[in-house]
Amino acid sequence: MSLLDKQYAYVKRYREIVDVMVKHGFGYLVDRFGLRPFRSFREKLFGPKPLKEQMLLLSEAQRLRLALEELGPTFIKSGQILSTRHDLIPTEYIQELEKLQDRVRPFDFSEARNVIEKDFGGKKIEEIFQKFNPEQIASASIGQVYRATLSGGEEVAVKVMRPGIEELIENDLSILMSLAKFAQKHIKESKFFNPVGFVDEFSRIIRLEIDYTHEAQNANRFFLNFKESENVKIPKIYWEYTTKHVICQEFLEGLKITDIEKIEAQGMDRKKICLDFSYAYLKMIFEDSFYHADPHPGNILVSPVGKIIFLDFGMAGHIDPLLRENLTNLIIAIQLNDVDVLIEALTEMGLISDMGSESPLIKLKLDELLTNYYDLSSKFINPSDFLRDLIAIFAGTGGKVPSNIMLLSKTLIIREEISRKLDPEHNFGELTQPYVKKMLTDRAKASHLFKEAEKTISDLVRLMKNFPKRVNHLLAKAEKGTLKLELEHLGLDGLVEELDIMSNRLSFSMIIASLIVGSSLIIQTRMSPSLFGVPFLGIIGFLIAGFLGIGLLISIIRSGKW
Repeated sequence: MSLLDKQYAYVKRYREIVDVMVKHGFGYLVDRFGLRPFRSFREKLFGPKPLKEQMLLLSEAQRLRLALEELGPTFIKSGQILSTRHDLIPTEYIQELEKLQDRVRPFDFSEARNVIEKDFGGKKIEEIFQKFNPEQIASASIGQVYRATLSGGEEVAVKVMRPGIEELIENDLSILMSLAKFAQKHIKESKFFNPVGFVDEFSRIIRLEIDYTHEAQNANRFFLNFKESENVKIPKIYWEYTTKHVICQEFLEGLKITDIEKIEAQGMDRKKICLDFSYAYLKMIFEDSFYHADPHPGNILVSPVGKIIFLDFGMAGHIDPLLRENLTNLIIAIQLNDVDVLIEALTEMGLISDMGSESPLIKLKLDELLTNYYDLSSKFINPSDFLRDLIAIFAGTGGKVPSNIMLLSKTLIIREEISRKLDPEHNFGELTQPYVKKMLTDRAKASHLFKEAEKTISDLVRLMKNFPKRVNHLLAKAEKGTLKLELEHLGLDGLVEELDIMSNRLSFSMIIASLIVGSSLIIQTRMSPSLFGVPFLGIIGFLIAGFLGIGLLISIIRSGKW
């Protein structure tokens, strides 16, 4: 694709985004994000058409979900990620974004064949597989799944990436980043959401999703972690049949874990399935430090013999040692009813800044939280409820929650919803007791204390070693005059925006006035060509000035500031 073709595709996609957003009643966002040039000529003059009657019956949150679905994979995925951000997004929007589905038209088998044969060096699909059913068994925005048989007779599921999806996603990511940068610079309310940071994190996630070797690596890790399990089944990856655009794994059949009627009809024990599902997550989080982060019902099946089957490993979460350490600190803070210990743990986790740790409002809210959970046995403390309450505090006090905490919280909440459907009396908190006791016991061991002391000494030595260098570097910058101080102004964004509008209108008015004066002088010259004895160039100048003047007048009237 040439540079010109790329630019054309980029502009075309911008127009598609603007059309969809206006269609769903978000024209004000189009203008706010500086996308007005991509509106149609009619809309620039007279504003968008009235919303259709069916749109007027929907809430803004519902219209946003429909718009994201229509815009395709990148926007659907971004909405799904946003649905995990309880600290940023109002509940009404969270509930709608959670419903986002990959409603994309399936692509033809001929296209899937081309992708497979290209990735396998031009080999015919009949040479690669013994059998390949051309009817897809599942379809989503990024790929489609087919059933096939390998040369050794193994039944497999083959997921094939949608043709052209990489180019579309890269275009969309470029557009999202340009919008995020514009918002961060010109829309003061957006700074709380950190749009550039969100798009950066989202870009990292979705780029991993369009590389099936990454998903295969995750699946293989889960397969090894549960290899000896009697209650959980992970499909085996066939690496020799897996590429960046094709993933081949063992075909496993089962019922969706929330199909309660079918599960009961098969004579399976719902409570046992619920326990096995919960224990699988306890093992992932507390033992493996690596968990399946997309446990919606379509990705969790129950085999005919009652085993839990996990599918789709594109999104996985990691529990790093620091996060594990600080989660333990949270438990200790609850047991001690000590808000200072809690604040210290939350500061280490990145939930509270050093300045925020002194906030009386945050201290008050956290003290109330501890009071609610103090003296409760761990079997009555549901981790998902505790994290949700904690996140609600920061959402209400303007704090920010790291993405790894949000991902863990969202995963536990979805797991809780599934467990409640299987067994309304299920108590996940009680199941965590042995793991919590082990974490606290390990913390008290001499080996742990020695390790912590060793780490503290090592950090202190490194600080002392680097301190003179850093001071010297700072003084050298000051001496050269290259030392920079970053200051953030507060409350001036609105004033700067108003000055921009005023200066733009003033410049526009001067251009119109210049056109009128210039055209008047041209008319006085009686130069050719002319129309009815009036120089044609002067007439054009007056027409342009009149057109621009009407446009400026409409803009001023629509702004309501005149």
